[in-house]
Amino acid sequence: MTEYSEKHKPKSDNQTATDQLINDQTIKVTVNNNLELDPATLWLIDDDAALRMVLADTFEDAGLTVISFTQAQAAWARLNDMLQENESQVQLPDVILTDIRMPMMDGLSFSDWVHQHFPKLPIVIMTAHSDLTSAINSYQTGAFEYLPKPFDLDDAVATIYKAINYQPNLTATTYQTDANTSNTNATTDHTAESSTEFDVKVEPTGQTHPTSTSNETKKSKAAKTKVKNNTNPVISTNHNINDNPSGIIGQSQAMQTVFRAIGRLAHSPITVLITGESGTGKELVASALHQHSPRNQQPFIALNMAAIPHDLIESELFGHAKGAFTGATTTRPGRFEQADGGTLFLDEIGDMPFSTQTRLLRVLANGEFYRVGGQQPIKVNVRIIAATHQNLEELVKQGKFREDLFYRLNVIRLPLPPLRTRREDIPALATYFMKRAAEQMDTALKQLHPMAVQIMQSFEWRGNVRQLENVCLWLTVMATGDTVMPEDLPPELLENASSNLEQYQEQQSYSDNLSSQSQINQEQPISTVLSWQQALAVWAEQVLQTGETDILQTATPEFERVLLTAALKHSGGKKIAAANLLGWGRNTLTRKLQQLEITTPKEQRNSE
Repeated sequence: MTEYSEKHKPKSDNQTATDQLINDQTIKVTVNNNLELDPATLWLIDDDAALRMVLADTFEDAGLTVISFTQAQAAWARLNDMLQENESQVQLPDVILTDIRMPMMDGLSFSDWVHQHFPKLPIVIMTAHSDLTSAINSYQTGAFEYLPKPFDLDDAVATIYKAINYQPNLTATTYQTDANTSNTNATTDHTAESSTEFDVKVEPTGQTHPTSTSNETKKSKAAKTKVKNNTNPVISTNHNINDNPSGIIGQSQAMQTVFRAIGRLAHSPITVLITGESGTGKELVASALHQHSPRNQQPFIALNMAAIPHDLIESELFGHAKGAFTGATTTRPGRFEQADGGTLFLDEIGDMPFSTQTRLLRVLANGEFYRVGGQQPIKVNVRIIAATHQNLEELVKQGKFREDLFYRLNVIRLPLPPLRTRREDIPALATYFMKRAAEQMDTALKQLHPMAVQIMQSFEWRGNVRQLENVCLWLTVMATGDTVMPEDLPPELLENASSNLEQYQEQQSYSDNLSSQSQINQEQPISTVLSWQQALAVWAEQVLQTGETDILQTATPEFERVLLTAALKHSGGKKIAAANLLGWGRNTLTRKLQQLEITTPKEQRNSE
């Protein structure tokens, strides 16, 4: 569920027409802020009725005209009517906000189809399954933006505002200019990868369609043909939302930022500089950028600058000619040649010798280099992804890193968060590594006790994700039994575990008290009773420790159920009185009763 904001409160059902008129006069959002136009139209697609209602109220309060759909199939049918000229395209929305997982047609298939037939119509995709694959698939289907749930309503409104005033042609031109200035190979790649070139085809509406050589686009074109012939209105794709081939896991806000960046950068040839502490997964991110790019059928070559002797780095990177030095009995191609057409990942770039930095700068400038001892220039088309755990700005000040090379590499910087700043991801990561370790060791999968998980979450993890992976491998080998208990953890995790165990026991005592709170005498002083906020905090901590996600989706209906039941009891089952107690309108209360399957005392008597 989304977080509520005081700025954008949902309207109650008993809001007067005068209030609505005032809102319409004070807030009006139009395309390109042209006040002479009608308010911008948003199509909202989500099969969650409660969330759809909250979002619709929010966007209407923000000055938009909102048309809601319970599934993408219905929105597709209206757009297809416009495509077949059965309905006027004047009714096209200015932006679409859609969920991913829905019956009949998923949001990714819908976005892909819309991007093919209405390329200038921006789509924002939201999903509770906020993994890397979902983010990348969203952008590959032409989505303007990707919103992982839970998101703040103010952020959602700001994103929709940006999408309404989005000018694809202008943005594409700016992007192409940036790419040209940062990478000499960008022009060639951009021509192949960009969707700004259009191939005009004869269609009922005269739409133009982007030309692409990717497999995904070919699937989309096949689906488009089916739609035109109306032989199969449901577009099916092979999107596997649960698939996680990259091994990059995280539900935290920091990792959502990383996923969003990978999704945006994957189809760009632009140079990327990945920064972060050792063990944060820099090579995994570089590999993901390559695997989801148009170069994914070409080589991905990874080279660690710190692992190669300084006197061999130039030969390793650029190769050498026969007779270039003693022992060079044959001509040997370097890593740049091996990565031609693909991606070269230069890990620990801060450890590169100063002399080699000069030669690398030339390759980045014009794509040419000479083998060691060679006489002929060699031209390559390689995307460079660099990574470091060092502060390159500080190395530049110290004269250990070339300033011009730094600015060549620092086109797009992608910082990776350390594990200790995203502790909420540790349960999911540990579960993943325990499963992988069991497969590697060909042994039974061991479960982690909640207390052991809590100790792992409180640990500092100076080695980050790599250290966590090694601990899970150690536990798979050394721990006895099917469940990993706190005493089974390695010594370094248990050194400061006493305070963590005390905290856990404190939370357990709070939990034990929850069941007895309803039996406490009403005359007992309120100071001795555990408040509902404390109880909620204890519950949230416990379910998060078990690795659960989307806890708002679980908590919000129960929260509403408790308040609604209490209001009905207080009002003697009178709906209007209960609605007033809750600050709802009667229609809202009736809708909630249906959604939560709550029956009033009167309805119970009638059923009897």
